[in-house]
Amino acid sequence: MRRSLTATAVAAALLAAAAPAWSAQDPTPTKPSSQPSKPPSQVPDQELARALEEFWTPERMAEAEPVEQQQTREAAAAGDAEAGKEQAPRKGMQRSPSHTFEGIKEVGTFYWAQKAGNDFPDRYDYRFCGGTVVPSPGKNLVVSAAHCFDSDDQKNLIFVPQHSAKSPMPHGMFPIKKAGIFKDPGYTGSRKSEENFTGVDVAFLATEPRSDGKQVENVVGAVPMGFNTGFKHTVHAIGYPYLYGGGKYKPKQDPLSCTTPTKKYTADNTKDSGGRLWRGGTFTEINCDGYVGGTSGGPFITAGGEPAKLIGVTGGWMTGGHSADTSYSSYFGNDVKRIYDAAKAGKQPASINPPPMTDPVLPPAGTWKHAKSIANGYFAPDGPASDERTDMFVMWSDGELSVYRGAGRKKNHFDKEFKVQGPTALWRDHAEQVVAGDFTGDAGSDLIVRWSDGEVTLYPSVDEKGFHGEYRLAAANSTWKHAEVMTAGRFGGNKAQDDLVVRWSDGEVTMYRNTGANKKLGKEIKVVPAGTSEAGTWKRATQITAGQYSGDDDWDLVVRWSDGRLSQYQDFTGTGAPRGEHKWQGPNSRWKHALIVSGGDFTDSPRADDTIVRRPDGELILYADGNASGIGTATRLVATG
Repeated sequence: MRRSLTATAVAAALLAAAAPAWSAQDPTPTKPSSQPSKPPSQVPDQELARALEEFWTPERMAEAEPVEQQQTREAAAAGDAEAGKEQAPRKGMQRSPSHTFEGIKEVGTFYWAQKAGNDFPDRYDYRFCGGTVVPSPGKNLVVSAAHCFDSDDQKNLIFVPQHSAKSPMPHGMFPIKKAGIFKDPGYTGSRKSEENFTGVDVAFLATEPRSDGKQVENVVGAVPMGFNTGFKHTVHAIGYPYLYGGGKYKPKQDPLSCTTPTKKYTADNTKDSGGRLWRGGTFTEINCDGYVGGTSGGPFITAGGEPAKLIGVTGGWMTGGHSADTSYSSYFGNDVKRIYDAAKAGKQPASINPPPMTDPVLPPAGTWKHAKSIANGYFAPDGPASDERTDMFVMWSDGELSVYRGAGRKKNHFDKEFKVQGPTALWRDHAEQVVAGDFTGDAGSDLIVRWSDGEVTLYPSVDEKGFHGEYRLAAANSTWKHAEVMTAGRFGGNKAQDDLVVRWSDGEVTMYRNTGANKKLGKEIKVVPAGTSEAGTWKRATQITAGQYSGDDDWDLVVRWSDGRLSQYQDFTGTGAPRGEHKWQGPNSRWKHALIVSGGDFTDSPRADDTIVRRPDGELILYADGNASGIGTATRLVATG
């Protein structure tokens, strides 16, 4: 855990304050034997604040560098050719002007001392990042970027509201509590890490009172938090940049202000030249002149007529931005709210990336790369009634078939694996896709399998004990060889999930209503006729799935297009081309090859509005409680690496 100053530090801090910045002295003050005992009336947090006030002189603050400077040097030392490169602004990008100003009292800077590195084992450098006071029951929370606090060697950590060159401590300074840094346990932004979760690059820090006993929020106020507000705003962005000067970096102590529109930016997973994976995602983007290193942790505060709310902090994709003109924030959605709520309670948050269980049921990512087709249904009827959830049927590339029994969140959503069948050449070489539904009217789920020769087979009531019969819905024929993707849902024929939807190679879309009745395909309805302009569009429907995302009894059709877009067609009926499109996501290259599984009930909601996605690298993600606005909140079931 990060180390803090001892409460009995005043005299030694005075000695440390006189030492030059490059001193080999450990910056953590210790109590000399000659120091008198502290008076009984002197409380430790006030003593700590007084000691740090002595340590953090304006000269030391002026010598501090942004945390990115150290990360750049570490990357360069590790041979990362990309380290320190400043990319040119994107062509046609509109940038908003920036200017220095006196700052606002709720926004300031963190300062800390940190070891200089292996070449200087006894030397400490000084670092800084931005922060903003936010409301909390203890009147003591400040939000920043998590990558600023990714080191175990941060000493003398303080927050200084409205710092500037003219007035270094206009409202005093506030020490950070021991164990007072709250961030997602799955987040790591360090270039030393092999994997970096940039989607939760947000940290909340709890402060101690300043030397007169007052809490930071009582002194300077707080900016309200804004969650799930979307991506289109005008914001006031504030940062403390480490600006260029004379061909070299030189610090500039005054805050920078920029009023600018925000927009949505979706990033791919990226590996740098050092082999480290930076996880993509969806971020809030701004474009402002001069927002270089040092602006990390600074706020995006809504402006332009909106009530002032904090909707982002500089950080996120590749820890802030790719150029001096473009900056990002992790989106302030449910994941950031989860961290905030935990910080207000003084607890570390649960992770978006749950730690591996002692005996994990789901296999590792390397195995999930070989999942050829996945279907959601009820295949384990004898599971615990208290944890009754949808189960997952998996057809692997070697022909093996598995069922993973659904369970509650405490069990990572799956608690047992059943092997329905071992590897077989028939399923390996000829089974193209499996679809689950209620085609026979009993309590369990049935499977429909599409084979390479055009045969279509129904297996009723598949469970952990295997298959219980087989019906041929379509004999081997040339027509069904052209069926490229299919799904099953409840699309208006009755109350069962027995309507089969097929997208053919020519873009035609067909629904077979009430499939399974009399052991046959259902009534054929041409949804999108062949040869039409709409059929040309539907050729690009790489995958179709279904779920109960709109909250009523009718199911919705979900489409993943060839460019990575996701569309939801609410209350699909099959009578006419799909209408009522909700755009879940724009074009996104990292979704082009994702395997999306039809809606299931994996959470507390009783509807089939949860979706499992397997990415090409084997990562498995559960998206819970999807609706017209989006696919839902992500929980990582299986991580890569």
